[in-house]
Amino acid sequence: MSVTKSDLEKLLSMVKGKRKVLIVCHENPDPDTIAAAFGLKYIFRKVTGIQSIIAYGGIIGRAENQNMVRLLGIEMVPFSKITPKNYSVIALVDCQPHTGNVLLPKGVKPSIVIDHHPLRKSSLSAEYVDVRKDVGSASTIITQYIRQLNIPIDRKVATALFYGIKSDTRDLGRQTTDADIRASVFLFPYIMQKKLSKIEHPKLPREYFVELFSVLKNARIYKDVVVARLEMLTWPEIIGEIADELIQMEGIKWCFAYGKYNGSILYSIRTVKSRYMAGVLAHKISLGIGTGGGHETFAGGKIDLDYANKKVKDPEELILKRFLREVNCKDVEPETLIEGDHAYKEESKKALQSNSK
Repeated sequence: MSVTKSDLEKLLSMVKGKRKVLIVCHENPDPDTIAAAFGLKYIFRKVTGIQSIIAYGGIIGRAENQNMVRLLGIEMVPFSKITPKNYSVIALVDCQPHTGNVLLPKGVKPSIVIDHHPLRKSSLSAEYVDVRKDVGSASTIITQYIRQLNIPIDRKVATALFYGIKSDTRDLGRQTTDADIRASVFLFPYIMQKKLSKIEHPKLPREYFVELFSVLKNARIYKDVVVARLEMLTWPEIIGEIADELIQMEGIKWCFAYGKYNGSILYSIRTVKSRYMAGVLAHKISLGIGTGGGHETFAGGKIDLDYANKKVKDPEELILKRFLREVNCKDVEPETLIEGDHAYKEESKKALQSNSK
Protein backbone atom coordinates (compact mmCIF):
# COMPACT_ATOMS: atom_id res chain seq x y z
CA MET A 1 0.00 0.00 0.00
CA SER A 2 1.23 3.53 -0.77
CA VAL A 3 -0.03 6.96 0.09
CA THR A 4 -2.25 8.87 -2.33
CA LYS A 5 -2.24 12.59 -3.14
CA SER A 6 -5.63 12.99 -1.49
CA ASP A 7 -4.21 11.43 1.70
CA LEU A 8 -1.37 13.92 1.71
CA GLU A 9 -3.71 16.82 0.98
CA LYS A 10 -5.68 15.83 4.06
CA LEU A 11 -2.49 15.61 6.15
CA LEU A 12 -1.23 19.00 5.03
CA SER A 13 -4.62 20.67 5.47
CA MET A 14 -4.50 19.69 9.14
CA VAL A 15 -1.40 21.80 9.79
CA LYS A 16 -1.99 24.75 7.46
CA GLY A 17 -2.51 27.92 9.44
CA LYS A 18 -1.73 26.22 12.77
CA ARG A 19 0.69 27.96 15.12
CA LYS A 20 1.58 25.01 17.34
CA VAL A 21 2.38 21.63 15.77
CA LEU A 22 4.06 18.90 17.81
CA ILE A 23 5.78 15.82 16.37
CA VAL A 24 6.36 13.09 18.96
CA CYS A 25 8.96 10.31 18.78
CA HIS A 26 8.73 7.16 20.85
CA GLU A 27 10.52 6.94 24.18
CA ASN A 28 14.31 6.59 24.02
CA PRO A 29 14.18 7.38 20.29
CA ASP A 30 16.01 5.25 17.72
CA PRO A 31 17.23 6.41 14.27
CA ASP A 32 13.97 5.52 12.52
CA THR A 33 11.69 7.59 14.74
CA ILE A 34 14.20 10.49 14.79
CA ALA A 35 14.52 10.46 11.00
CA ALA A 36 10.77 10.15 10.40
CA ALA A 37 10.09 13.09 12.73
CA PHE A 38 12.82 15.14 11.06
CA GLY A 39 11.42 14.34 7.62
CA LEU A 40 7.84 15.16 8.61
CA LYS A 41 8.97 18.47 10.08
CA TYR A 42 10.73 19.24 6.79
CA ILE A 43 7.57 18.45 4.80
CA PHE A 44 5.41 20.67 6.98
CA ARG A 45 7.86 23.58 6.68
CA LYS A 46 8.53 23.18 2.95
CA VAL A 47 4.91 22.81 1.86
CA THR A 48 2.94 24.85 4.39
CA GLY A 49 5.57 27.14 5.95
CA ILE A 50 4.64 25.78 9.38
CA GLN A 51 7.40 25.31 11.96
CA SER A 52 6.89 22.30 14.23
CA ILE A 53 8.65 20.97 17.31
CA ILE A 54 10.02 17.44 17.71
CA ALA A 55 9.68 16.00 21.22
CA TYR A 56 10.83 12.77 22.82
CA GLY A 57 10.66 10.94 26.15
CA GLY A 58 13.50 9.14 27.90
CA ILE A 59 17.03 9.77 26.64
CA ILE A 60 19.04 9.69 23.45
CA GLY A 61 21.71 7.39 24.82
CA ARG A 62 23.22 5.35 22.00
CA ALA A 63 26.36 6.91 20.53
CA GLU A 64 25.13 6.52 16.93
CA ASN A 65 21.88 8.30 17.75
CA GLN A 66 23.66 11.14 19.51
CA ASN A 67 25.94 11.57 16.50
CA MET A 68 22.94 11.55 14.18
CA VAL A 69 21.19 14.35 16.04
CA ARG A 70 24.36 16.42 16.42
CA LEU A 71 25.83 16.04 12.93
CA LEU A 72 22.55 16.54 11.08
CA GLY A 73 21.41 19.42 13.28
CA ILE A 74 18.15 17.77 14.34
CA GLU A 75 16.51 19.92 16.99
CA MET A 76 14.65 17.82 19.57
CA VAL A 77 13.07 18.83 22.87
CA PRO A 78 12.64 16.56 25.93
CA PHE A 79 8.97 15.85 26.56
CA SER A 80 9.34 17.15 30.12
CA LYS A 81 9.94 20.67 28.78
CA ILE A 82 6.70 21.03 26.82
CA THR A 83 2.97 21.11 27.54
CA PRO A 84 1.22 18.88 24.95
CA LYS A 85 -2.20 20.36 25.70
CA ASN A 86 -1.00 23.67 24.26
CA TYR A 87 -0.56 22.17 20.78
CA SER A 88 -3.42 22.16 18.28
CA VAL A 89 -1.89 19.34 16.21
CA ILE A 90 0.03 16.36 17.61
CA ALA A 91 1.65 13.81 15.31
CA LEU A 92 3.09 10.47 16.44
CA VAL A 93 5.78 8.91 14.25
CA ASP A 94 7.02 5.32 14.51
CA CYS A 95 4.68 4.74 17.46
CA GLN A 96 1.02 4.61 18.46
CA PRO A 97 -0.92 5.77 21.54
CA HIS A 98 -1.28 3.54 24.61
CA THR A 99 1.51 1.16 23.61
CA GLY A 100 3.77 1.94 26.55
CA ASN A 101 6.55 3.55 24.51
CA VAL A 102 5.18 7.03 23.98
CA LEU A 103 4.55 9.76 26.55
CA LEU A 104 1.14 11.35 26.16
CA PRO A 105 -0.73 12.73 29.18
CA LYS A 106 -4.14 11.29 29.93
CA GLY A 107 -6.81 12.89 27.82
CA VAL A 108 -4.38 14.07 25.12
CA LYS A 109 -4.99 12.35 21.79
CA PRO A 110 -2.85 12.58 18.67
CA SER A 111 -4.29 14.11 15.50
CA ILE A 112 -1.85 12.19 13.27
CA VAL A 113 -0.41 8.68 13.60
CA ILE A 114 2.27 7.43 11.18
CA ASP A 115 3.76 4.04 11.95
CA HIS A 116 4.88 0.70 10.54
CA HIS A 117 3.90 -1.56 13.44
CA PRO A 118 0.63 -3.53 13.64
CA LEU A 119 -2.37 -1.21 13.89
CA ARG A 120 -3.73 -0.58 17.39
CA LYS A 121 -7.35 0.30 18.05
CA SER A 122 -6.16 3.31 20.03
CA SER A 123 -4.88 4.86 16.78
CA LEU A 124 -8.23 4.82 15.02
CA SER A 125 -9.49 7.90 16.86
CA ALA A 126 -6.83 10.06 15.16
CA GLU A 127 -7.98 12.20 12.24
CA TYR A 128 -5.12 11.03 10.00
CA VAL A 129 -3.85 7.45 10.31
CA ASP A 130 -1.15 5.92 8.10
CA VAL A 131 -0.19 2.67 9.81
CA ARG A 132 1.11 -0.15 7.66
CA LYS A 133 3.24 -3.12 8.53
CA ASP A 134 4.10 -3.80 4.88
CA VAL A 135 7.15 -1.53 5.16
CA GLY A 136 10.27 -1.97 7.22
CA SER A 137 10.52 1.53 8.65
CA ALA A 138 8.62 4.74 9.31
CA SER A 139 11.36 6.54 7.37
CA THR A 140 10.22 4.70 4.24
CA ILE A 141 6.71 6.15 4.65
CA ILE A 142 8.04 9.69 5.05
CA THR A 143 10.28 9.21 1.99
CA GLN A 144 7.19 8.22 0.02
CA TYR A 145 5.51 11.44 1.15
CA ILE A 146 8.44 13.51 -0.13
CA ARG A 147 8.42 11.72 -3.47
CA GLN A 148 4.67 11.98 -3.90
CA LEU A 149 4.74 15.70 -3.11
CA ASN A 150 7.72 16.18 -5.45
CA ILE A 151 9.58 18.23 -2.82
CA PRO A 152 13.28 19.02 -3.50
CA ILE A 153 15.01 16.98 -0.82
CA ASP A 154 17.40 18.45 1.73
CA ARG A 155 20.65 16.44 2.02
CA LYS A 156 20.52 16.28 5.81
CA VAL A 157 16.94 14.99 5.68
CA ALA A 158 17.94 12.46 3.02
CA THR A 159 20.85 11.25 5.17
CA ALA A 160 18.62 10.90 8.22
CA LEU A 161 15.91 8.98 6.35
CA PHE A 162 18.46 6.72 4.64
CA TYR A 163 20.02 5.87 7.99
CA GLY A 164 16.59 5.39 9.57
CA ILE A 165 15.70 2.79 6.94
CA LYS A 166 19.12 1.17 7.10
CA SER A 167 19.06 0.96 10.90
CA ASP A 168 15.54 -0.45 11.30
CA THR A 169 16.00 -3.05 8.55
CA ARG A 170 19.55 -4.00 9.56
CA ASP A 171 21.08 -2.90 6.25
CA LEU A 172 17.96 -3.91 4.28
CA GLY A 173 18.28 -7.47 5.58
CA ARG A 174 15.55 -7.61 8.24
CA GLN A 175 11.90 -7.59 7.19
CA THR A 176 12.74 -5.48 4.16
CA THR A 177 10.16 -4.80 1.45
CA ASP A 178 10.40 -3.43 -2.07
CA ALA A 179 9.18 -0.10 -0.70
CA ASP A 180 12.21 0.14 1.63
CA ILE A 181 14.60 -0.67 -1.21
CA ARG A 182 13.00 1.87 -3.54
CA ALA A 183 13.14 4.54 -0.83
CA SER A 184 16.82 3.81 -0.15
CA VAL A 185 17.70 3.94 -3.86
CA PHE A 186 15.90 7.26 -4.18
CA LEU A 187 17.69 8.75 -1.15
CA PHE A 188 21.18 7.43 -1.86
CA PRO A 189 22.35 10.12 -4.35
CA TYR A 190 21.50 12.85 -1.83
CA ILE A 191 23.09 11.46 1.34
CA MET A 192 26.11 13.05 3.00
CA GLN A 193 28.53 10.13 2.95
CA LYS A 194 31.10 11.48 5.40
CA LYS A 195 28.48 12.41 7.97
CA LEU A 196 26.77 9.03 7.56
CA SER A 197 30.08 7.27 8.18
CA LYS A 198 30.63 9.28 11.36
CA ILE A 199 27.10 8.45 12.52
CA GLU A 200 27.52 4.73 11.91
CA HIS A 201 31.00 4.44 13.44
CA PRO A 202 31.05 6.56 16.60
CA LYS A 203 33.53 6.50 19.42
CA LEU A 204 32.06 4.34 22.18
CA PRO A 205 32.27 5.13 25.90
CA ARG A 206 34.22 2.83 28.18
CA GLU A 207 30.96 1.89 29.94
CA TYR A 208 29.78 0.15 26.77
CA PHE A 209 32.61 -2.37 26.91
CA VAL A 210 32.16 -2.88 30.66
CA GLU A 211 28.49 -3.65 30.03
CA LEU A 212 29.35 -5.93 27.11
CA PHE A 213 31.80 -7.92 29.23
CA SER A 214 29.20 -8.32 31.98
CA VAL A 215 26.55 -9.48 29.49
CA LEU A 216 28.74 -12.07 27.80
CA LYS A 217 29.97 -13.37 31.14
CA ASN A 218 26.42 -13.86 32.47
CA ALA A 219 24.57 -14.94 29.30
CA ARG A 220 22.91 -18.36 29.40
CA ILE A 221 22.18 -20.80 26.58
CA TYR A 222 19.01 -22.93 26.57
CA LYS A 223 19.40 -25.22 23.53
CA ASP A 224 18.90 -22.79 20.64
CA VAL A 225 17.97 -19.84 22.87
CA VAL A 226 20.25 -17.26 24.48
CA VAL A 227 19.17 -15.17 27.47
CA ALA A 228 21.13 -12.14 28.62
CA ARG A 229 20.45 -10.10 31.73
CA LEU A 230 22.05 -6.67 31.74
CA GLU A 231 23.26 -5.62 35.18
CA MET A 232 24.27 -2.00 34.53
CA LEU A 233 22.05 -0.16 32.09
CA THR A 234 23.76 3.15 31.34
CA TRP A 235 21.28 3.80 28.52
CA PRO A 236 18.15 1.83 27.56
CA GLU A 237 18.97 1.26 23.88
CA ILE A 238 21.86 -1.03 24.79
CA ILE A 239 19.36 -3.85 25.39
CA GLY A 240 18.42 -3.83 21.71
CA GLU A 241 22.09 -3.55 20.71
CA ILE A 242 23.00 -6.64 22.74
CA ALA A 243 20.03 -8.59 21.38
CA ASP A 244 21.04 -7.71 17.81
CA GLU A 245 24.54 -9.04 18.47
CA LEU A 246 23.62 -12.24 20.29
CA ILE A 247 21.02 -13.38 17.74
CA GLN A 248 23.90 -13.66 15.25
CA MET A 249 25.38 -16.55 17.26
CA GLU A 250 25.61 -19.79 15.34
CA GLY A 251 22.84 -22.25 16.25
CA ILE A 252 20.72 -19.62 18.05
CA LYS A 253 17.08 -19.08 17.00
CA TRP A 254 15.87 -16.83 19.84
CA CYS A 255 17.44 -14.10 21.95
CA PHE A 256 15.96 -12.47 25.05
CA ALA A 257 17.87 -9.54 26.57
CA TYR A 258 16.52 -7.63 29.56
CA GLY A 259 17.42 -5.39 32.45
CA LYS A 260 16.16 -2.75 34.87
CA TYR A 261 16.19 0.93 34.01
CA ASN A 262 14.58 3.89 35.76
CA GLY A 263 11.97 1.85 37.65
CA SER A 264 11.09 -0.49 34.80
CA ILE A 265 12.16 -3.79 33.28
CA LEU A 266 12.99 -3.30 29.61
CA TYR A 267 13.47 -6.21 27.25
CA SER A 268 14.24 -6.98 23.62
CA ILE A 269 13.43 -10.14 21.69
CA ARG A 270 15.08 -11.27 18.47
CA THR A 271 14.49 -14.35 16.32
CA VAL A 272 15.86 -15.64 13.03
CA LYS A 273 12.64 -16.56 11.22
CA SER A 274 9.60 -14.41 10.57
CA ARG A 275 7.14 -17.22 11.25
CA TYR A 276 8.16 -17.20 14.93
CA MET A 277 6.39 -13.83 15.46
CA ALA A 278 8.52 -12.00 18.03
CA GLY A 279 5.92 -9.23 18.40
CA VAL A 280 3.20 -11.67 19.45
CA LEU A 281 5.58 -13.23 21.97
CA ALA A 282 6.48 -9.82 23.43
CA HIS A 283 2.78 -9.15 23.98
CA LYS A 284 2.24 -12.53 25.64
CA ILE A 285 5.03 -12.27 28.18
CA SER A 286 3.93 -8.76 29.24
CA LEU A 287 0.27 -9.67 29.55
CA GLY A 288 -1.31 -8.20 32.68
CA ILE A 289 1.87 -6.56 33.97
CA GLY A 290 3.17 -4.36 31.16
CA THR A 291 3.27 -3.67 27.46
CA GLY A 292 5.03 -5.41 24.60
CA GLY A 293 4.94 -5.76 20.85
CA GLY A 294 6.87 -5.36 17.65
CA HIS A 295 7.54 -7.08 14.39
CA GLU A 296 7.95 -10.65 13.20
CA THR A 297 11.68 -10.96 13.92
CA PHE A 298 12.30 -8.22 16.50
CA ALA A 299 10.25 -6.85 19.37
CA GLY A 300 10.43 -5.38 22.84
CA GLY A 301 8.52 -4.45 25.93
CA LYS A 302 8.40 -2.59 29.20
CA ILE A 303 7.27 -3.61 32.68
CA ASP A 304 6.59 -0.77 35.12
CA LEU A 305 7.75 -2.23 38.43
CA ASP A 306 5.51 -0.09 40.66
CA TYR A 307 2.48 -1.47 38.82
CA ALA A 308 3.74 -5.03 38.24
CA ASN A 309 4.82 -5.59 41.86
CA LYS A 310 1.20 -5.10 42.92
CA LYS A 311 0.15 -7.87 40.53
CA VAL A 312 2.82 -10.56 40.93
CA LYS A 313 5.56 -11.48 43.38
CA ASP A 314 8.55 -11.29 41.01
CA PRO A 315 7.89 -9.65 37.61
CA GLU A 316 11.41 -10.31 36.37
CA GLU A 317 11.20 -14.02 37.10
CA LEU A 318 7.72 -14.18 35.58
CA ILE A 319 8.63 -12.69 32.19
CA LEU A 320 11.67 -14.99 31.95
CA LYS A 321 9.55 -18.05 32.76
CA ARG A 322 6.91 -16.98 30.26
CA PHE A 323 9.53 -16.46 27.57
CA LEU A 324 11.22 -19.82 28.14
CA ARG A 325 7.85 -21.57 28.13
CA GLU A 326 6.84 -19.97 24.84
CA VAL A 327 10.10 -20.98 23.13
CA ASN A 328 9.86 -24.56 24.50
CA CYS A 329 12.74 -24.26 26.96
CA LYS A 330 10.79 -24.36 30.21
CA ASP A 331 12.60 -27.37 31.72
CA VAL A 332 15.92 -26.98 29.92
CA GLU A 333 19.03 -26.71 32.09
CA PRO A 334 21.03 -23.69 30.90
CA GLU A 335 24.74 -23.50 30.22
CA THR A 336 26.90 -20.41 30.42
CA LEU A 337 27.94 -18.74 27.20
CA ILE A 338 31.47 -18.20 28.53
CA GLU A 339 33.02 -20.60 30.99
CA GLY A 340 34.76 -19.44 34.17
CA ASP A 341 38.12 -17.71 34.52
CA HIS A 342 39.97 -21.05 34.62
CA ALA A 343 38.76 -22.06 31.16
CA TYR A 344 39.57 -18.59 29.84
CA LYS A 345 43.12 -18.71 31.22
CA GLU A 346 43.67 -22.18 29.75
CA GLU A 347 42.57 -21.02 26.30
CA SER A 348 44.78 -17.95 26.54
CA LYS A 349 47.74 -20.11 27.57
CA LYS A 350 47.22 -22.42 24.59
CA ALA A 351 47.00 -19.47 22.23
CA LEU A 352 50.25 -17.98 23.55
CA GLN A 353 52.06 -21.31 23.26
CA SER A 354 50.79 -21.73 19.71
CA ASN A 355 52.01 -18.25 18.70
CA SER A 356 55.46 -18.82 20.19
CA LYS A 357 56.13 -21.87 18.02
